[in-house]
Amino acid sequence: MSETSTFRLTFHVSHPTISASKIEENFDFPVRFSQSVGGQKKTKNGKVLSGNYKFTNVSFCLHESPLSFDDVSVDALIKNQLEIYDTKYTAHLVESGGSCNFLLGIFSSDNIMFELNHEVICMLSTAKINMKYDFYGGQ
Repeated sequence: MSETSTFRLTFHVSHPTISASKIEENFDFPVRFSQSVGGQKKTKNGKVLSGNYKFTNVSFCLHESPLSFDDVSVDALIKNQLEIYDTKYTAHLVESGGSCNFLLGIFSSDNIMFELNHEVICMLSTAKINMKYDFYGGQ
């Protein structure tokens, strides 16, 4: 694969009633952004907008820089994350009306192939965590 084929993995939680601070307490990762249900809507720069958030949304950063497909296995990275999560808590979030997902952002102008093996798919299912994919093509 090309050196230009990289990816990012982030973790996102959305919930209709639980505050962002409560969710943040349960995950030991840096927060990319955080919005609590009922809070005043704001732009990324902090400018106040009309209305309030209808859901809590928290996004966690799982690593600093984009990762290379040549160096890091997507499958192994997700498995390693799942092994340290409190899967009873993620299941609770989903069962009480929220959602949890990994977002895999893929940056490449080349053909990319990777797999999520059966074990990882079962772990995702048990934890009730969804996968989202965002492909950023070249040129």
